[in-house]
Amino acid sequence: MLLRSLSGSFNRHVLLCDKSVPFRQFINYSSSLSGDDYQFLEKSVIPTYHFQPSLPRLPIPKLEATCDRYLRAIEPLISGEEYARTSKLVKDFGQNEGKELQKELVAYDKQNKHTSYISEPWFDMYLRSRVPCPVHYNPFMAFAPDPNKPYNDQLTRATNFVISFGRFKRSMDAEVLAPEVFHLNPLKSDTQTFRTVCKTLPSRLSWFGAAAFKAYPLDMSQYKALFNGSRIPKKQKDQLYHDPSAKHFIAIRNGHFFAVDLFDKNGNLLSPEEVHASLAHILGLQLKPAGNSAIGALTTLERDAWAAARQQLESEPGNAASLKEIDGALFALCLDDLKTEDPQRLVKSLLIGDDGSNRWFDKCFQLIVDGNGMATINFEHSWGDGVAVLRLMESSFRDTNSHHFVSPGQAPAAKVDPRNYVRKVEFNVNDSMQQQVNAARTKHEASSGTLDFATVEYPGMNRDSIKRHKLSPDAVMQLAFQIAYMRQYGQTVPTYESCSTAAFRKGRTECMRPATNATSAAVRAFTAATPPSAGELRKLMTECSKVHGELVKEASMGQGFDRHLMGLRVTADRLKRPQPAIFTDKTYQYVNQFILSTSTLSTETIVFGGFGPVVPDGFGIGYNVVGSKVGGVITAYKGKRDAAELAKNLHKSLDDIKRVLDQTQQ
Repeated sequence: MLLRSLSGSFNRHVLLCDKSVPFRQFINYSSSLSGDDYQFLEKSVIPTYHFQPSLPRLPIPKLEATCDRYLRAIEPLISGEEYARTSKLVKDFGQNEGKELQKELVAYDKQNKHTSYISEPWFDMYLRSRVPCPVHYNPFMAFAPDPNKPYNDQLTRATNFVISFGRFKRSMDAEVLAPEVFHLNPLKSDTQTFRTVCKTLPSRLSWFGAAAFKAYPLDMSQYKALFNGSRIPKKQKDQLYHDPSAKHFIAIRNGHFFAVDLFDKNGNLLSPEEVHASLAHILGLQLKPAGNSAIGALTTLERDAWAAARQQLESEPGNAASLKEIDGALFALCLDDLKTEDPQRLVKSLLIGDDGSNRWFDKCFQLIVDGNGMATINFEHSWGDGVAVLRLMESSFRDTNSHHFVSPGQAPAAKVDPRNYVRKVEFNVNDSMQQQVNAARTKHEASSGTLDFATVEYPGMNRDSIKRHKLSPDAVMQLAFQIAYMRQYGQTVPTYESCSTAAFRKGRTECMRPATNATSAAVRAFTAATPPSAGELRKLMTECSKVHGELVKEASMGQGFDRHLMGLRVTADRLKRPQPAIFTDKTYQYVNQFILSTSTLSTETIVFGGFGPVVPDGFGIGYNVVGSKVGGVITAYKGKRDAAELAKNLHKSLDDIKRVLDQTQQ
């Protein structure tokens, strides 16, 4: 099975996981933590949000630079004639309407210093979209197995993760969860001196103190939306709901919903015995599939259809209160019966949820634990870009491997009555609503049946072996995608790679476009009937890596062009002005149809993950480069693109790249 991957739209700066978790050979091991050591996952001396007030603001690039970057990005994607025509449009834009829109955007940004110029438009883009959340937006990321194999039992793993999530939440609420900081040289900056200095400095100056150590705090504004939230369907534009007072999570099994307490009335985390007994109780119930009463399937609908169905559902007695229990819950725990070793079947379940009966795709995040104990997070994307989700995953993975709160085979504590902590969430589902649930299940299954999945696992190269050749592992993977696509379809197409702008207050993501003139030259050479020498190919690869690194740096520092152009488009709409010709131009429309949508993470915490294609004739590629191998999950729509064939071509491309590296070792 493929080991590793990523989620759909973010890039990570900081690795938090401990890669040397020891294997434990315990049968009845349980955590000995007590008191605050049990209640809190971390006890940082620097408050969680200490750096937020002093974070630098996301810069608005110079208009001239954006125009130049746009032209450079589209050059390998269109004909020379189209490029010449588009160049004139861009020049005219830069000299006329663009100047006015830039002036207005900068002025608006200065009036809203609490946020970034892209934050609200980015929320708006997601919440106005009417397509279903599953496939189109929600990504999934699967945890690596517990190193101690017996602890991968469904009940044990679910209990341990739920407890760890509670410890994370308590630490975050008490502001003792460590701030997220990118250390250029951790040996020099990740020290007690650094923490003492930064804690002492006022919040409004703390970023500057950290920067003096060459350590750069990252935006944590999305963390507060990690728990207790849901996306609520509304006509035309959805809303984000948040209830920080809720102390329960929602468990879903066979389409039935249960509210399960995780904290007591004083906000203290319940004991491992209480959480374990609660989940054992739910797993022990003889529950028939909810079928046409499984309202979770409604969350797979187009948003307007779901909004109408929800309004009707709320009109029945008691349903509004039941929906509120789900909406405000800490998170959802989906307990699946599925037991499979087939990676394609597993990807389908984790991304789509089969007929949607055992999911609630609107939740801030869902922890899915299947019959094999495979633990996965599927998260709703509008509230954030995954930075907080990854931190939760890395922290909880390390925590559950270090502190097994319950053990496999452990009997529920006799002194605990789970009925004190578990309550069934009931719904009044009339005949009309049952018909809508049935239609939603049928439609979702039919729609998901059009999706194709493929996986690639390539142990011939890894992160360290690529770095030894002084090349960027990410650049090598992106080049492999370009070569594979060229072999299969004979062209270079618009390609998206997500890059985080979390170095700035309320930063979101920037698009990094890895299909460049440099990759185009390398692709032509690799796919030529008579390829040049290994030495020449290596030079081309080195240039690809160099250009790729420059683009990543620009994007992460807020100097990409995609979000800037979006800000200018939104500004024209806000001012009720006609859209400039650059945005209605067929070139702009084409280069923003991302046939290859890609994203990666570099952490041993995640074994694999993925997301759906962003256009009907595209591929979604979640990929990873770790210490043992490289690999990816590929999704596509059947009849539009061939995921299995791309996987074969990607494997061949990696073979070709490896051959060049082997022949040019220095």
